[in-house]
Amino acid sequence: MTIYMNPEQLFLGLTNHAVRCSSQRGIKTKHIANLLKFGRKNYQNGAIYYSIGNKEIARYKNICPALKEMNGMHVVSSFTGNVITIFRNKSFRRIRD
Repeated sequence: MTIYMNPEQLFLGLTNHAVRCSSQRGIKTKHIANLLKFGRKNYQNGAIYYSIGNKEIARYKNICPALKEMNGMHVVSSFTGNVITIFRNKSFRRIRD
């Protein structure tokens, strides 16, 4: 399967897997950029998890009102900055604080 990346996706450092996941789940590149900027950052399993939950929505509601529609989105990034995968899950149980 051939995956074509636009310049924004290359700039954000998305892997082929992340591009496929974002297109399947309807997650836009602006959502990924907001996750990397405003998301809660957790170091776990040799990766960095960026997550948007109710705390981040309340904290940044005046700066970025678009976070309201991003509740439960997560980005997993490597330490080099490449976005490995993207998923939605409103349960933060498995992500440590």
